[in-house]
Amino acid sequence: MADGATVVADRLRLGDGVRIAAGCDLRSGSIVIGAGTELLAGAAILVADAFEIGTAGRIEQRVNITCRSFRAGKLFYFGHDSAVGYGGTNASTAHVHIGDRVALGPHSILNANFPIELADQVGSGCNLTMWTHGFHFGHRLLDGYSADFSPIRVDSNVWLGFHVTLLPGVHIGANTIVAAGAVVARSLPADVLAGGVPARPIKPLTAKPVDAAQAAQLVDHLLERWCEELAWKGVHWSLRDGGAVVVGDTTVKRWEPGEPVPPPEPGRTLVLLTVDQEPHLDAPRGDTVVLGLREGRLTGRLTDVAHDLRDFLRRNALPCGDEETFHGLPTGPFARLQNPRQSTSGFLA
Repeated sequence: MADGATVVADRLRLGDGVRIAAGCDLRSGSIVIGAGTELLAGAAILVADAFEIGTAGRIEQRVNITCRSFRAGKLFYFGHDSAVGYGGTNASTAHVHIGDRVALGPHSILNANFPIELADQVGSGCNLTMWTHGFHFGHRLLDGYSADFSPIRVDSNVWLGFHVTLLPGVHIGANTIVAAGAVVARSLPADVLAGGVPARPIKPLTAKPVDAAQAAQLVDHLLERWCEELAWKGVHWSLRDGGAVVVGDTTVKRWEPGEPVPPPEPGRTLVLLTVDQEPHLDAPRGDTVVLGLREGRLTGRLTDVAHDLRDFLRRNALPCGDEETFHGLPTGPFARLQNPRQSTSGFLA
């Protein structure tokens, strides 16, 4: 925990590697933060009962959370300048419950006057807003109008595009995509693309899992694109027979079912990309990392290069592992400008 951070709690439990940056202010009856989770500068937490986040979460700069209880699972991401608040969130009904692998974009608002529940793998673009209450003094109860106080529920694998608004009482079914700018005034079923003001189903969505041959082509294409990004970052890579990519102390290859796992090379880490099956290792090997793309699994200890690959896969909708935050290698042209004193060229005014 950095100097200048404030933590007030009756009960406090921090996992290994938790980072609480300077300027953070955390206050709750109970605070539980899982291993590797990061709260960046200016995060302000005021939660009456319990504030809990699982492993490998990331609360970005200037996030403000005020409610009765807030619970989020593994790999939770809350973008910068977002908030749980905007009226009524100090009420007895102000609860937020968030599943695993949920990512909410910057400038989002969760108005949790009544409960908000987000299931696993819900994601959003920037400027998401969720409202659980609404009223106006000009439309009075005794004149036949009503205030609206209702919870919101979003089921698993839902994507909410840029500037989507959810109004009180809505429920969005699993696997649905809500298009940018939509206003969800009524509940939406599972497995549809919805959009508009008010939002309505546009067409059904059906998953079409690719077969082994198609998967191999997709993975090979992703590796080619990753190598292009490495070159842009100023990182040297080379290609070996069999399609293995060698980067520094790390070798990356797509593993075919039934293929033997190569013997370890001294001082090197082998990263295997798998789809439907994973190689059988007689014992855990510190020199071998397995990224199971279909199920999103990760085993082994990541090198910096392997972290970069994992982050690239995340950005291509193939996240693996939920025990570590995502990060990549620095991009040379940007790093040079951000750290000019370390540059060997140019001048610093």
